[in-house]
Amino acid sequence: MKHSIFVLALALLLAGCHEEMKKEPVHPAVQDQVSLLTYFPPDGSVAYFQGEGNEYASFTLQTTYIDTQHIAQVEDNGGVTLLKIYRMTDSKIELVYREPVDSNPRLPSTTEVAAYPVLETILQQPIQVGTSFQGWTIQSTTVQVDTGTKVYTNVIQLTRTEDQFITTKYFAQGVGLIKIEDTMESDQEQPFVVTSTLQKIE
Repeated sequence: MKHSIFVLALALLLAGCHEEMKKEPVHPAVQDQVSLLTYFPPDGSVAYFQGEGNEYASFTLQTTYIDTQHIAQVEDNGGVTLLKIYRMTDSKIELVYREPVDSNPRLPSTTEVAAYPVLETILQQPIQVGTSFQGWTIQSTTVQVDTGTKVYTNVIQLTRTEDQFITTKYFAQGVGLIKIEDTMESDQEQPFVVTSTLQKIE
């Protein structure tokens, strides 16, 4: 008799536990934020962009990591050389310096660059469709871009519209910027388009 009561109590206990397990809410997995560092070329690399639609659309981009938070890029289009410095936070890539320089500029120290003010936000978390900042909007995170030398997948597509101009930028993980497209609407049947497309990184 005592054995029967024990078995019945155990069965009721297990049934109760089973009900509690069923009622336990299931939380969807949250994907970790992507490290924004992956949207820059490797330290010490030089990227070559081929331009169409304008003689200055072709350029080289030399990348140097100043420290873990600041990255310098020297952009040379044959007409002017620009030094651009970016600051990386947990949620943003920020442009903090942009000035014409000579072909071999001195890079600022870690102390100097830390004091630079933010000029513009280049990319911002979360990396998902609809994220907007300073006129830019992420239109897609799954675009496929054929640069003529390589096909990139899961590319971020950013767009910004100002008056008659539409600027679209494409970023690939592990590489960074792979294409810029500037489109100007006009009275002509076809809009005027200028593109700069990555050809290689050395």
